[in-house]
Order: sequence, then C-alpha cells, then structure tokens
Amino acid sequence: MVGRNDAAIAAALETVAQAIGYQPNAGVTAETRMLETFMRNHPPVFKGRYDPDGAQTWLKEIERIFRVM
Repeated sequence: MVGRNDAAIAAALETVAQAIGYQPNAGVTAETRMLETFMRNHPPVFKGRYDPDGAQTWLKEIERIFRVM
C-alpha cells in the first residue's frame, strides 16, 4: 500500500509548484503587504524620551498614515 500513490502525489505537487511559480507575489501575506505600504509612508520614529508633546505629535502622524492607507 505504501508507495502506491507516489506518482499521483508527485504530479499534484508539481502542479502546485508550477501554479505558485507563476504568481508574482507568491508567499506574500496581507500583513506583509500592509507593513510594506505603511513603511513606504516613512512613519515618524518615536525616540522614547519623556516628551509628551513629541509623543502626541508622533501618535497623530501614525494615525494620519493609517487613515490614508
């Protein structure tokens, strides 16, 4: 029983590999695309210092980017 379907499995895997090979964004998840879009907007860097006004400005810029996306 073992090995009886090896040819069928190999053919199916070859078909899947060819189908994936023709997709330009194969393996790219929605999360990856969203992160790339976010990073293309050059988000401001939070410096981690005690600066309430700077933190508020940083947060507003991040929210602006998300609204645009």
